[in-house]
Amino acid sequence: MTSAEPVATPASRSVRWPGRAALAFGILTPIAVVAGVVAVTYDAFLPATIAAWTGIGASALAVLGGIAAAIGNWDRGAAIGGIALGLFTNPLVLTYGLDAAGNI
Repeated sequence: MTSAEPVATPASRSVRWPGRAALAFGILTPIAVVAGVVAVTYDAFLPATIAAWTGIGASALAVLGGIAAAIGNWDRGAAIGGIALGLFTNPLVLTYGLDAAGNI
């Protein structure tokens, strides 16, 4: 008994994880900044330093991963969100940006 029915193949799904990973790192960046500010408020400088470096690393991963995801068209909207969060909430950018704004 032979069947002439075609075999159903699952539809291929586009890759979306790089853009979503960039957005996740972008969301982690301001969380790390807030954790560092709270730690400094309580004079806990070692956790504040660790939070600052975590924010810088997450920011770098968000921007670089977001650029790669945007170029590769892997969930481009999430990638652009990750780039924006990574750039504008980077602890170094905030420090120099707020210092420049205070000198005006």
